[in-house]
Amino acid sequence: MIALDLGGSAAPAGRVREAVAVFDDPDRLDTAISELQQCGFSRADLSVADRGRARKLGLSEAQDLEDDPRAPRTVFVSKASIGDAEGVLIGGAVYLGAVVAAGFAASSGASMSTIVLAVALSGGLTGLVGLYLRGRVHRRYIESMRDQIRHGGIVLWVNLHSPEQERNAVDILKQCSAKRIHVHEVPVVSEEL
Repeated sequence: MIALDLGGSAAPAGRVREAVAVFDDPDRLDTAISELQQCGFSRADLSVADRGRARKLGLSEAQDLEDDPRAPRTVFVSKASIGDAEGVLIGGAVYLGAVVAAGFAASSGASMSTIVLAVALSGGLTGLVGLYLRGRVHRRYIESMRDQIRHGGIVLWVNLHSPEQERNAVDILKQCSAKRIHVHEVPVVSEEL
């Protein structure tokens, strides 16, 4: 379904105008977000459904979330960002283990060969811990994407500030094979702390 009103303008006070789309493929969503940012949309203009919080409100399916102003939202975490986090987990663990081992070995007056051996062993062992943590992060990301797709897809909202942005956003969403693309205006709902 594509229901568009491209003649729109900025939303009246107390309301927000946004493009809505649903994705069945995280890679296409990643591409759409990248292209939207290249077109001038900021990260603050882009949000995806926070399915964990949505379930607590009784909103589990993508269609339930698309046009509900209460739908909890969060920032999209790209595969590249997950990869960066995984690299930090592994590299940080290796570095921390090696530095701590070198410090203890050097402070105890160990020979240089003993220090090198302690650094290598400790770095290797803590690297395995980092690798384990990396696997957990990766699995959680994959499970989250699969869960959203099972419940109708990954919902993306794009805040629109002008008719030109609206046209650009809709064009990009179409090119990235989003489904149920439409534009709506919803009341601004403040988050409760």
